[in-house]
Amino acid sequence: MNLLPRSEALNRLSRIQAWMEDDGVDALFIFQNADLYYFSGTVQVGLLCLPASGEPLFLVQKSLSRARMESPWEHQVGLSSLKKAPELMASAGIRDLKRIGLEMDVLPVNFFMRIKSLLPDAEFVDASEAIRKTRMIKTPYEIAHMREAARLLEQGFKEIPNWMHPGVTELEISARLEGLLRMVGHQGLIRMRGFNYEISYGTISIGPSACYPTYFPGPVGFQGLYAAIPGGAGKRELAHGDILMADIVGGYEGYIVDQTRIYSLGEPPLEMEEAHNFVIEMMRGIESMLRPGRVCEQIWQSAVEMVSGTPYAEGFMGVGDSRVQFLGHGVGLELNELPVLAKGHGTVLEPGMTIAIEPKVFFAGRGGVGLESTYLITPSGFENLTPFPEGMVRV
Repeated sequence: MNLLPRSEALNRLSRIQAWMEDDGVDALFIFQNADLYYFSGTVQVGLLCLPASGEPLFLVQKSLSRARMESPWEHQVGLSSLKKAPELMASAGIRDLKRIGLEMDVLPVNFFMRIKSLLPDAEFVDASEAIRKTRMIKTPYEIAHMREAARLLEQGFKEIPNWMHPGVTELEISARLEGLLRMVGHQGLIRMRGFNYEISYGTISIGPSACYPTYFPGPVGFQGLYAAIPGGAGKRELAHGDILMADIVGGYEGYIVDQTRIYSLGEPPLEMEEAHNFVIEMMRGIESMLRPGRVCEQIWQSAVEMVSGTPYAEGFMGVGDSRVQFLGHGVGLELNELPVLAKGHGTVLEPGMTIAIEPKVFFAGRGGVGLESTYLITPSGFENLTPFPEGMVRV
């Protein structure tokens, strides 16, 4: 187990405290798991109070003993009830809080009302955007974990051809892949930010499954096993000439990378192979724009222009009401981090950003082709963290 170094924790704290000073925020209350881990190095139930100056106070409901084992912060106190929080903070010298930041994008309303009732004189502001922007720039410590996640994921992608034969189901390939990834160290859980966002490892989609309508905010379709859990692999069987799309998330020490590669059993349909080759060339054009100073919206618009007027425009980034209007998304502790390569997103690329870019083309009722790789923005350009070969793998 790798514990969060104190120097890394201090770095993260100083960055969010700079925002707090600029916005006149006296303290930031952290409750959500991904944010708890980011700022404390542990995922325990409680209230992590980040004051505008000085070190945090972690009020832990469960488990205080484990929090003390894992977190580099010294000030950790047991919390028997949330009602005790104001008293405990005052005892630690954190009092007279007039303006408090909360993770309002993920905090349940009833939870917010409880906090507000405990501190009726305080003003509460939404700190979620500031938190997400702080987490958007990755440190060398975080990037090292993402590289390891990519290394583990590559082992699984290499094995997929060995499981492909006529009659095998999406579920069987997915189960074998998930088992292998767990055995080599995959964390087994993928976090997403938002209400009702759920995902496991990703999906194995054979042929038409990649076009199946889906609630998930991504372009790849999947049927799943039943309506109650409408995600992941289903029971579709692989046949000669089928395209298999593997869209899988790797995870290590909380950090994730996202990757998609394409396989075919036997000779693929010519037009789908040509579409896949088009996407490979398209990715080279996208990569030419991956450097500090470029605007996310401009990269999205350039991708739209690349595909405009081609036979692939109608099926670019999904089909029907499952089509999405983005090209890429930030990844890190969560699958849907900032920045986003989409219309209306004026974020400027900076070194340390990590982005999963996924140009894909779909053929209604037949399947999809394309790529997804996770990139690190560097001072001089980019690094592909998931450099697994992009060509369609024939089995």
